[in-house]
Amino acid sequence: MTQRKKSTSAVRRILLGSAAVGIAAWMPQPVWSPLHGVGYAYAQGTQQGGGGSATHGSGSGGGHAPGTAGSGMGRGGSSAVHGHYGQGGSTGTETGETEPSSDKKGPRYGGGETSRQPGEGTTGGRPVWAKEGIPEVELGRLSVARSPASVLNHAFDEVVSNWSTTGTTILTLTAEGQPTLTMTVSELYSLPALEFARIVETYYSTVVRIDSPLENLALLKNLGQTGTTPLTGVTMASSDDMAAILLGSASDKEIPITTDTVTAVYTILGIPVPSGTELTTVANEAEAVRVAILAGHG
Repeated sequence: MTQRKKSTSAVRRILLGSAAVGIAAWMPQPVWSPLHGVGYAYAQGTQQGGGGSATHGSGSGGGHAPGTAGSGMGRGGSSAVHGHYGQGGSTGTETGETEPSSDKKGPRYGGGETSRQPGEGTTGGRPVWAKEGIPEVELGRLSVARSPASVLNHAFDEVVSNWSTTGTTILTLTAEGQPTLTMTVSELYSLPALEFARIVETYYSTVVRIDSPLENLALLKNLGQTGTTPLTGVTMASSDDMAAILLGSASDKEIPITTDTVTAVYTILGIPVPSGTELTTVANEAEAVRVAILAGHG
């Protein structure tokens, strides 16, 4: 009787052991992936309605996912585009990560925090100045035209805000051997570009003008967009004259301004490029302003 009980217990242990071996052989085993450099990690998770959710890893009864071990999956496993299989669970991306919600995505095309449209000064996700067709020309200080729109907008606000004081400043222009001139800064900027250049060169030490490349280019961009100037008290001799004054003032003193320079800067700023005689006029008069500033500076 005792011998029979022992035999029955031995058979039961053999059967249970065989079942455990069979289950272990049936379960999927971790596999090392050379693409990710990390083994497929398994993590026990909590059950959520037959299918869990996680960033990496897989449920105890589901498939496997490439990447490092992450939060737990539901018992239903996971399903994804790359390397995942199983039933239920969540669908991830190639890296085993779930797609972030739209309100957490970064800006696309530079159109703002949530915009999916191209922003000002961009084209198809690239800034305007990155596209083909811009002449290869040395820009020097004019390179700041590539600054983000927010930077140019800030410079524009600054110069317009300060102009209420600057523009009404009365200049007493003196130079050895030259007659004394009296005018406001607004009147100086109302002159034709060539006359502006002559006065700047002759009376350089007593002239007040806008020197900042960013502020000059911000005003040039506004001029190209609106055809007018926000500088109160200024009556432009012409839009070409004002463009030449602004471009010549923004330019590097040592780098000549050519028609290619004008084309490059206008294209970078995203404003219409002058054509024909207007292009030549703006380039020549801007160059005259640049030379006058160089000569006056000494």
